[in-house]
Amino acid sequence: MKKIAIIGVAFTFILGACQKNLTNLNVDTKNPVNAPSYALFTNGQKYMTDWLTTPSVNYNISNLIAQYWTETTYTDESNYNLGNRDIPKAFWNSLYNDALNNFVQAKKLIPTDTDTSMVRNEMDITDIMEIYTYYYLLNTFGNLPYTQANNIDKYPFPAYDDAKTVYSDLLTRLDTCIAGLNVNNGAFGAADILYGGNVAAWKTFANSLKLKMAMLIADTDPATAKTKVGEAIAGGVFQSNADNALFAYTGVTPNANPIWVEVIQSNRNDYVIASTLLDPMVTFNDPRRTAYYTNQYSGADLGGSVGNGNTWNNYSNIYWTSVKGTVVDPAAPSDLLDYSEVSFLLAEAVERGFISGSAATYYNNAVTASIKYWGGSDAVAAAYLAQPDVAYATAPGGVGAGAIGSTGVPTTSVHWKQAIGMQKYLALYVRGMDAWTEIRRLQYPAMAVPGTPKSPFPWRYTYPSNEQTANGNSYKAAAAAIGGDAVTTKLFWMQ
Repeated sequence: MKKIAIIGVAFTFILGACQKNLTNLNVDTKNPVNAPSYALFTNGQKYMTDWLTTPSVNYNISNLIAQYWTETTYTDESNYNLGNRDIPKAFWNSLYNDALNNFVQAKKLIPTDTDTSMVRNEMDITDIMEIYTYYYLLNTFGNLPYTQANNIDKYPFPAYDDAKTVYSDLLTRLDTCIAGLNVNNGAFGAADILYGGNVAAWKTFANSLKLKMAMLIADTDPATAKTKVGEAIAGGVFQSNADNALFAYTGVTPNANPIWVEVIQSNRNDYVIASTLLDPMVTFNDPRRTAYYTNQYSGADLGGSVGNGNTWNNYSNIYWTSVKGTVVDPAAPSDLLDYSEVSFLLAEAVERGFISGSAATYYNNAVTASIKYWGGSDAVAAAYLAQPDVAYATAPGGVGAGAIGSTGVPTTSVHWKQAIGMQKYLALYVRGMDAWTEIRRLQYPAMAVPGTPKSPFPWRYTYPSNEQTANGNSYKAAAAAIGGDAVTTKLFWMQ
């Protein structure tokens, strides 16, 4: 599927002009009173993607929590020190103030500055983006402001809503959006960086997101999960990598991929590949290794010790210069949801008895899709899957198993959770927030105990420090409601 790589208000101003009402021609565009809805929508998409993608230790340390990477000189984040840089505050503010606020403001303007035929589609697509953003906030914090959020004039001190109740409402909103999308009408055009205004693609994305959201609650609400999974599949989920939700970057700052910005442009050697990721990849002779990391100076595949200072030259590391087709390609798209992930979810749904079919087939589809996404072929994927440690019936061959110790995450003994958990972990590389969720949900693979852990493995982020002071009463009520504002407090979907 063709991706649109036009980013920024100045470009969308021009390219979106064809969708405006003729009655708006009398508006002085050189001195607008309000930003146009499509510019706000584009900004919301970009901010949301940037903050979920960036590996900046100031905003998003999920690649370190998921132990894809570990640090060299400064090891606080690898040791689960969330407070040193107030990472919860940065992540919370980024998604609320940058992403959600842009979507909220866009929806206020869409009814007045969009062709009538496209209003419903644009409102629904913007709502899907809001739902997607809240999904990550809920999985990071638990209870949070929702019904009173992003309305400071009316609610300067927003109350926190129950996370389970919010999640149920998000699923209801998603159903409404899916039903409302009309493939015969347009939406956004080039202002939509994900699908270029392709409404049919958005409907498929929404159903795939519904599948993902349904499986999150499979352990705690299996009846609802089964129903929603069936509905999502009937509505149509991703069928190939062509459906992937990829946010296209231009490769030129300020619109380059955030991983390239933090690793290459910043010219810092802060990360090496963690042994948690590298060891199974070496054992499985994983063909994605050349896209994931390099041995520029060490000469051999060697994973760093999590939470301990690791000399950059001595371990497998992130590429030190831009390389096309790898994680440090400045024009690499950011993967928000893909066919591989959907296929893993379908394999799990079979194992849980939610749907019929072959779990092994879905598993094979998932692994193959990931390998092909990173430049491999069907033949390469087939050879990989033929290995006993990878083949669904015999995986994971013991790799990744063992005691977890003080991290607080037990290793599951359920075979399908091990098989799917390991290969999904490998496929979600640099999608740290999603990998963190799957580690918590499937309890596999095992995470190493860091060198000097600040806390056990975090089940959640603590609330931002400024919420304790600026919104103290709401914060106290929320902390009490979830059983304490601690990283060890489990979220509503955890057993």
